[in-house]
Amino acid sequence: MPLPVTEVTALDPVRGRVIARHPIPNAHLVEGVAFTPEGDLALLTAVRPKNLLPALQVERGWMMTNGLAILDMRTGDMTQVSLDEPDAFYADPTDVAVTPEGRYAFVGHGGVDRVTVIDLPALRRVVEEAGSAGRAACADNMGLFRRFVLKRIPVGNNPNSLAVSPDGKRVYVAERLNDRIGVIDVDRLERVGEIDLGGPRHITLARHGERVFNNAGVTLQTQFTCKSCHPHSHSDHLSYDFEPDGLGTSIVDNRTLLGIGNTGPFKWNGKNASLYMQCGIRFARFLTRGQPFSFEDLNALVAYYSSLRPPPNRWRLPDGKLTPAQARGKEIFERTVTRTGAPIPAINRCVTCHPEPDGTNLRTFDVGTTSPFDKSPWESSEGFDTPQLNAIVMSAPYLHDGKAQTLEEIWTLYSPDDRHGMTSDLGKEGLNDLIEYLKTF
Repeated sequence: MPLPVTEVTALDPVRGRVIARHPIPNAHLVEGVAFTPEGDLALLTAVRPKNLLPALQVERGWMMTNGLAILDMRTGDMTQVSLDEPDAFYADPTDVAVTPEGRYAFVGHGGVDRVTVIDLPALRRVVEEAGSAGRAACADNMGLFRRFVLKRIPVGNNPNSLAVSPDGKRVYVAERLNDRIGVIDVDRLERVGEIDLGGPRHITLARHGERVFNNAGVTLQTQFTCKSCHPHSHSDHLSYDFEPDGLGTSIVDNRTLLGIGNTGPFKWNGKNASLYMQCGIRFARFLTRGQPFSFEDLNALVAYYSSLRPPPNRWRLPDGKLTPAQARGKEIFERTVTRTGAPIPAINRCVTCHPEPDGTNLRTFDVGTTSPFDKSPWESSEGFDTPQLNAIVMSAPYLHDGKAQTLEEIWTLYSPDDRHGMTSDLGKEGLNDLIEYLKTF
């Protein structure tokens, strides 16, 4: 199971070179950054997923916690603090802004429609007192917020960007899913107005579904949203342990939502026939630990998922033609005989299980990739759901448990007997061509 791997990369804009790398242990989704006026600290929003733990005690923060990473620009030391409370989480911290005099920091939480106000001098004291010995303990200390969180300000739907006015008197909040800018008075620490951006007055079903997708209201103690595991409606590239199959068994890789609409059944074992089943009672039972989505919200969420498509593919030429390597890869993908002329059984051809347009035949198949940690039904001949190939190049890691870190590893490490397509005769150049073609999906 892969750990989250995140770093702050410092660049020299003149030379165009990386000059420093600062890891943020066990955190990801670092979407916002701001510097103190003195330039000595960088504040970064961060989410700490607990994907290496069985998804059991959600109420103890054992799914994910939300907070800040504080980088000391002088020493390179990194300290993480939680912005959550023991019985109330503040999902999806997406941006942070600092007032010009360094008194306050404001953090927007896209999942709960709140802006957290931080007493920046108090936060400095927490970091200084922790020192190197206590730094690691700060990250998951869910009582520490009392020392530096001043207030939670309600704002509009999905606040995901913040800006402080030059005079430090106003904070402007991009309330993305309301198509408006909220205005916070810094002296009063209250939302005092808004700027309408002229968005549509009619909210479509898919737009309502996007709001549901980005809201933590249905999860226990508002701990996370759909977006928390599927940023940009894609994937967080992590694997998780859900307990219905037993603790520590049947680890599952998180899959993309891009192009998912016509690719049922769902789940790696193919047991959920529809998105309604995937996101309904099953989601409530094993993830949100609360009531399932209302029918209205579930219907809207399915409409939103069905509308998702991959972004323009940068591996495709503008005229739609294939490069020479991609064309050779397409021939390998669709071939019926090996390089020696021996026939390839239909079940062992790439195109059989991964036909266009989405790259899936919507069936389960045993490709020989089970591990000792997998339980029934994966031990049986039913195998795994054939995943779509949409955005496959952006979807690492691969296979049902995420053990293949690259596309190459699918065949070089985890298909020694050609059970996952006939590839052993390709050699390095042939495999490279096949992968170049897969990137075009």
